[in-house]
Amino acid sequence: MNLESVLKEIDFVIRYKKVCEYHDDFENSMRGNHKKEVLQILEKYDSDIKYIAKERVFKTVFNSSNGYQLELILTVRDGLVEAHLNFLKGQDWLSFNRLDGHAENVDSNFDREKFNIPKYCSLEELEEILREIFSIYEDIKKEVSGKLT
Repeated sequence: MNLESVLKEIDFVIRYKKVCEYHDDFENSMRGNHKKEVLQILEKYDSDIKYIAKERVFKTVFNSSNGYQLELILTVRDGLVEAHLNFLKGQDWLSFNRLDGHAENVDSNFDREKFNIPKYCSLEELEEILREIFSIYEDIKKEVSGKLT
């Protein structure tokens, strides 16, 4: 199994591009890290998400019954949501990249310069972005689970 086929199956490139396109106001982006508020929002979508202070990231891990693992790692601060998705089998890294990097791997015409990281101007806008990212993540988990069983 490879992650690219899963991403194609869920229309990942179109969905991620839409998030970045709609949330692209860097000039008015919210400053600061607002860790407590961000964690409250994230816990709405994943009760297992943890803040890793040493790395200043939020992380959640999905383990499939066949030993595959998906890690979603989020850096949320200064109006930016940088999301990384890692795909592992045991200790072997099968794929790891920021979401815009995965989009470029799936579609070579994806413009990473234009659609790289979603930006937020308020906590409400941040919640919209995170809702979409977790919707994508949930669909990836479903596809991985379905293909592995």
